[in-house]
Amino acid sequence: MDKKILLIGRNPSVLTNLASALINEGFVVKATSVIEQASQDFNAIDFDVVAFGRGVDAATNTMLKASFLSQNPAILFVDGLAPVISLLVKQIKLAIAGKSVAEKVITSFSYEQTAPLRINVSTRIDCQLTIDLYQLDAIHTTQQKTIVSKFIKAGNHIFPVDAFPDLTSTINFLVAEANNLDLAILQLQ
Repeated sequence: MDKKILLIGRNPSVLTNLASALINEGFVVKATSVIEQASQDFNAIDFDVVAFGRGVDAATNTMLKASFLSQNPAILFVDGLAPVISLLVKQIKLAIAGKSVAEKVITSFSYEQTAPLRINVSTRIDCQLTIDLYQLDAIHTTQQKTIVSKFIKAGNHIFPVDAFPDLTSTINFLVAEANNLDLAILQLQ
């Protein structure tokens, strides 16, 4: 049976593009930008996952989750961490795969704005680590650059980045991915 996903967000173009990407992955998708009415317009019993965009404020997010849980206690939630379609697809697929917090590979992920910029990552197991920079402009066109791609041992790691790209884009995210099992996302300030 195909997994059914409800997308809730403020940006119609992101919703449309994400829905298309998920449909291409074999999911059944509904989407709404009428956020405050989502739990009245849709019943969580009809879905496996409800995914929220970053434009859904914390209070509305909490209210909707409570309402959806009362409709379907088994519903899964995904809080979109970045308006990047490929990352949102990965987040949703990880949620459906049932990756729990106890199974997290990346135990900490941070950066220090020093010269050079330092990226700090801790992992629970040996893994293939990829750290990418995603840069979005005002119309959500995305540029991606790989900063780190290497096999690392479990533990704490520091990656100095001498030739860090210009951060004049509207929104910039650092994304760490381990073994296609875990994803950590930081917005650069």
